[in-house]
Amino acid sequence: GGDKASAAFELAEPSTSFHVTMMRLVLLARILLLLCLAASRTAAAKAKGKKSDAADELLYLTDSTLEVALEAHPLLLISVSVPGCGVCDAVDKRLRKAAPELRVKAKAAVKLGQLRIDSPDSPVLGRIVQGALSLPKLIVFREGEALDYTGDDSKESIVKTMLALASRDTVQTLRSVKQAERFLHLDSWSSQHADEEKPPRVVGFFPSNASAAYPVFRDTARKLQGLISFGECFDAAMQRKFLGAPAKKAVLQLVKADKRERKLTYQGPLAQPPLSRWVATHSVSLVQDLSTESSIESHMALGVPVFLLLMPDSYEDELTEMMVAFRAVASSVRERLLFGYGFKDTEPWPVFAQQLGIPASAKGAFWMIVGNGMDATGRDWSTAWLAPPSLGFQIYAMEARGDETAEDVTQAKVQAFVDRFLKQVDEMAPPQVWEGVVEEEVEEEAEEEVEADEEEPALSSHASSSPTAEAASAASAAASAAA
Repeated sequence: GGDKASAAFELAEPSTSFHVTMMRLVLLARILLLLCLAASRTAAAKAKGKKSDAADELLYLTDSTLEVALEAHPLLLISVSVPGCGVCDAVDKRLRKAAPELRVKAKAAVKLGQLRIDSPDSPVLGRIVQGALSLPKLIVFREGEALDYTGDDSKESIVKTMLALASRDTVQTLRSVKQAERFLHLDSWSSQHADEEKPPRVVGFFPSNASAAYPVFRDTARKLQGLISFGECFDAAMQRKFLGAPAKKAVLQLVKADKRERKLTYQGPLAQPPLSRWVATHSVSLVQDLSTESSIESHMALGVPVFLLLMPDSYEDELTEMMVAFRAVASSVRERLLFGYGFKDTEPWPVFAQQLGIPASAKGAFWMIVGNGMDATGRDWSTAWLAPPSLGFQIYAMEARGDETAEDVTQAKVQAFVDRFLKQVDEMAPPQVWEGVVEEEVEEEAEEEVEADEEEPALSSHASSSPTAEAASAASAAASAAA
């Protein structure tokens, strides 16, 4: 019996060894499974981390951190929002989607951010946006100053619009005669396309960037970059062509496609606010025909009170004679008032006349001074220009002229009406007197001849580049591709 038991035991040993081996394999399989699960979770965590990093490409700003961000980022697009605004959150989501693409295509020249404010009455934002603020609001900041965002809030438009802004500078440095002629609409293309819109331009001619007026010019360009384009020229030979002689001190000009006022030269104090106001008020016609809704909106958006003559159609035959009187008055107060006219019974004025409280049955002409949601003194020109969120008429002074005819409209009557208004404004807020920087003339230097047909010559050693010049060249190719 013992031998049989021993044999049975010996036969059982191989079976026990097999089970032990299987248990070890199962244990190993479990260990491998746990390692796979751990690796999967690690990969998922990394992926989630990358996704969070992408979302964190936005700057999250408050009133207290906005100014620091403006100093750190030369070109910044921010979405202004308040807590609980669902539409604002949707815009921010599209900004997050656009951020990685812009980082690559603009080579970090563009930054996107979200400015969360407690209410539309934010004190910091109040220094930037004058008048009512509608949310959500996208605002571009370039070189620390605000300008209007002109695209829509889709991801594609955000990328395209910001690449276009990154591809050009706040002030265009004019390096050749051809480039200057294109900028000023003096080239052959402009003459062959007379019907095309040719926006006004501001150009500064300087003996060097050490000119005392140059920082004032650059500051003005930053404040008005959303309104008008600025160019600068340091080359003495080019200045001889456009000015007749090299600039011994700064010459600041406004060039327009207006036959009456082709070129205007600034003669005021070399300080930013008065220069900004001069540019804005002289960028439009002395007396403007406000016969389209777009012309009315653009005139009202400038931030200067408007003398408005709303007249019956019967005035049209005597309009030429009336304009002589209006031009005389307008030229005497140009930096304080804009002048425009329309026919109250002709579109689009019947609708606007109702907003002004003028009944459809009213006879004769109406003289008024109006603004667009601003003080009677006009906007604050020490801040950046932004278009108002909407068109609205605020009446400062108004007279119904009743049975008066066109022949009764004289320069003396118009001047008296305007002077009464300006006297009231001055009593409320006396005009500020600006003391500008003082420039001294420099000695004329010898310069090489510049041919009109030459391609891009080297920029004079006096020329300077702005803080975003390097970013502009990096983003220009990407902007073209996006367009």
